[in-house]
Amino acid sequence: MKILLVVSSYLPNLGGLQSVTSALAQALAEQGHDVSVLAQRYPRDLDSSETINGVPVRRLLFLVPRWSQLAQRRFDLFLAGLFYFPVTLFRLISLLRRERPDVVNLHFVGAPASFLLAAHALKPFKYVVSLHGDDVQGLSRGTAFDRWVFRQTLRRANAVTACSQDLLNQALKVDDTFAGKSQVIVNGITLPQAKTIQVQDALLGVGRLMPKKGFDVLLNALKRLKERGKAVRLVLIGDGPERQALEICAEKLALASSVEFRGAQTRDAVYDAMRASKLVVVPSRQEPFGLVALEAMALGKPLVASRVGGLIDVLDGADAEFVPPDDAAALADAIEMALERIELDPNYGTRNRTRAARFSTDRMLIQYEKTYFSY
Repeated sequence: MKILLVVSSYLPNLGGLQSVTSALAQALAEQGHDVSVLAQRYPRDLDSSETINGVPVRRLLFLVPRWSQLAQRRFDLFLAGLFYFPVTLFRLISLLRRERPDVVNLHFVGAPASFLLAAHALKPFKYVVSLHGDDVQGLSRGTAFDRWVFRQTLRRANAVTACSQDLLNQALKVDDTFAGKSQVIVNGITLPQAKTIQVQDALLGVGRLMPKKGFDVLLNALKRLKERGKAVRLVLIGDGPERQALEICAEKLALASSVEFRGAQTRDAVYDAMRASKLVVVPSRQEPFGLVALEAMALGKPLVASRVGGLIDVLDGADAEFVPPDDAAALADAIEMALERIELDPNYGTRNRTRAARFSTDRMLIQYEKTYFSY
């Protein structure tokens, strides 16, 4: 089968979406499918065409002119959108006519969605939409045009998937007309290889440094633990718009010597940090799936996590402590309890490997293949 995966961001950019879509692309190729990727060309210095892990990747500039750009006096962005929209649309239509994919799978309803809608209106083709998180949760911050594109993209799709039941429920609240062709396909991961690294007395947080990840709550919980006389350290991996604010917060809470900001890291470096950590903490305010939690489970690590979104499904039955989101006191209590359990039970967390095996790339592949062939 000839499959075109369309994504808002792809490797070498790092993140949950990139990890999942690259794993799916490689798995599809290994199954003998003719698979290729079309991604947003961002940053602009990325190659327009290359091969990554054996999968052809093409990039286009998916720029849409917006009236809000004029209101903000961003005339450069508005004019760029006016110029590139027809150019990119022409290139997309040419690619679809040349490649003739059996199915197009749009992962994340972002910038490429407007172009797919326009191309589909000119010449219909079979496509599947896969929802991943902020494409649904970010609609409240978007414009009326964004919401219109979202609804139309899902209504015209042959099938719609979401990475968790919670995310699908949120999408159905926006527009339930696609309910009959929707399903949940949980993200899968390739289980990390066994590797021995000495465990250190440190907590670990991983993710993009932005408000919805709740790392400010984790810093406040760490402050409470320090006040109780607990000698705890925290390693934060990731980068994002809130990094400077979090560093200032750590300084104000007198935690500068107890918190290490490592910035963005490769997946292998993240896995090594997980292996070396005593406990992985996922304090999210919103979490459509919970890839970091799943990766920690695959490495046999215990967790403390917010009871939100996809984390509820991923961590069901796992060695983990749940807390309400945005509650530093409850988070501090749960971390303290988890650390005590680790001391009492050396195997606490190791059972998570069995749970994580249910979220394999192979299982995800089978579900996507079934969806592609069903419509």
